[in-house]
This record gives sequence, structure tokens and C-alpha cells, in this order.
Amino acid sequence: MPLQPILFAGGSGTVGRQAVHWFRQRQPDWPLLVGGRNLATAEDVAQAAGQARAVGLDLDQPGLGLDPALTPAAIIMLAPDQALHGLSLAQRLGIPYLNANTGVTELGPEVAQFMHHPGAHALVLSSHWASGAALALALDLARRFTRVAAIGVEVLLDEEDPAGPLAWEDMARVHSAAPAALAFRHGRRHWLSGADLQGSVTALDGRTLAATAFGSIDLLSLWATTAAPELRFDIAMGESSSRRRGAETAAEIAVRVTGERDGQTTTARSVLEFSQGQASLTALGLVLSLERALGLVGGEPLPSGLYMPEQLWAADWFLQELQREGAVLHHPVDGH
Repeated sequence: MPLQPILFAGGSGTVGRQAVHWFRQRQPDWPLLVGGRNLATAEDVAQAAGQARAVGLDLDQPGLGLDPALTPAAIIMLAPDQALHGLSLAQRLGIPYLNANTGVTELGPEVAQFMHHPGAHALVLSSHWASGAALALALDLARRFTRVAAIGVEVLLDEEDPAGPLAWEDMARVHSAAPAALAFRHGRRHWLSGADLQGSVTALDGRTLAATAFGSIDLLSLWATTAAPELRFDIAMGESSSRRRGAETAAEIAVRVTGERDGQTTTARSVLEFSQGQASLTALGLVLSLERALGLVGGEPLPSGLYMPEQLWAADWFLQELQREGAVLHHPVDGH
């Protein structure tokens, strides 16, 4: 039986074309649909990928304006699905839907629509930082503790990474809708605003950079999985440690965990670098979740349900796959 194509909605964008690249590299035989508003640009991406077809998308039209005869195997939503036409299409077809564009304050409509059709398909909320890279780094470090007291996620965006300013703009978009940033303090939800938004990021090379708190969906996953009473996510813009030491511009994510281990309170830190940049790391993370959703690795396709990425994969597997594709992990011994 021939494979049905996977629709990369927004596949001609900055992250989308990287997602098409990673999926094609890892799954060379699966047909693809590269969806975009600009058909010519989508055709360029499809031609480069091979065994792919470009399709025009209209996000404001039911069914995304696609030919009703098209029956994709899954939809990867890389463009803002503001009217939820992509989600509705996935529900009607009964296929997995992964959305990489929804902020923590924007989840309500998706969740409500799913709850009214809970048996229709698998819905994966995939808008975590770098599509799960920061989350996996934090979960992998946290599992080494018997009790987790605090988790801090710190991201350094390099201004010379083409996707760095775009990621910063996306953070600003989320904050414009809800100026306060979600965090957890003393085991309670807390909305940071004003001076409380100001934080810091410690780079791999030891520099301290001024940062801004970001209410990432990662915090929801970390709260549910670790029950850490203190959770915060900060983002800084500046020169990555990799570029500063004369190497490539790199995506850089650090995680600091404080908790109890071997009967003592201690702090540990992990840092992830990815020299292919922020967009490529985000795209790769999304593809890893897609492979799990389709059952291409590690078991059967996902049954109908509402999922976070950490429910699809084990953190150590996810990090191993990132390393296989070029990521480097650092574990400073003193937690600093």
C-alpha cells in the first residue's frame, strides 16, 4: 500500500524548510507535501527534497484551501493556525497534528476543540523551545535527582544566527498577547511582569548576560513531570560561546537543576550546543516527535489523544538523536 504524504504546512519558511530537510534525510522514502502561501518558494523546497510536491496554502480557508482529494498522513503546522483550519482538517481525516506555533497563553482553543472530538486523532502540542531540545535537556538532568527543588532554563540566541532574531520576535509576539511571563514560585503559578522579567543567562564560556523571562510551554511540561516548586525560563540575545571562541554560530541552551541527590542538596548544569543554528535545531526536534507520532521509531503510531512531546519519547533517546545529528552536550562539574 503506497504511503500517504506528510503535509509540512509552512514548509517553505525558515524552520519549515529545515524540517523538510531533516525528515528527508532521516526518512528518504516517505512522500512529502510542502505547503506555503508562495507556491514558487514551496516548489523550490520540494524540488530540493525530492519525492515531494508543493501545494499552495490559504490558512484562512477551511481545509487550508487544499484540494479535497489530498489525504495526508499527518500535518506538521509550522505556520500560525489562527483559525484552526489545520487542526480541523486533521480531525476530519483522523491523522496526527503537530503544532509548533502556539504560545502558552494561546493553547485554549486547541485544547477545547480537541476535547469536543477526543477520539478523532493524535494532537501533539509541540511549541516547546527548539521543539523539545530544552525540555529533554532539563528532564535528562532532573532524573538524576531524588527530589527536584528548582529548574532554570537559559537560552542564548546569537544575533548572527538568521533564526535568532526571528525567535526573539516570536517571544515578543507571545508577550504582546500576555505581557506577564509564566513561572513557578514556591510551588505556585506566578506571572512575572515589570522588573521581575529581568533575569540572567550564564553562557557556556562563563559570561553572564542580561536576559528576559519567557513563559514557555516547556514550563508546563516540567511542572507536570518534575513537580519542581521553582521553575523559570530566560532568554538572552548575544554572541554564542561557539562563535566567541572562533567556531560557528550555534544554538545554545543551558539548564540548571537544584535538588537532593545522594542525601545532599546540590546543583548540576548541562549545556547543549548545536552548530547548525536555532532553526535547524527546532526543525530536528519537531521531526523526532513526528517520527514517534507516526510509529517510525520506537513502536506503534500514536493512538488518539492529547500529547506533550515528553510523552512521545524518553529524554535520553531524544538527546542521543540530537548528538547523532551534531549536537554537543557539556556537563560542567560544579553546576556553574
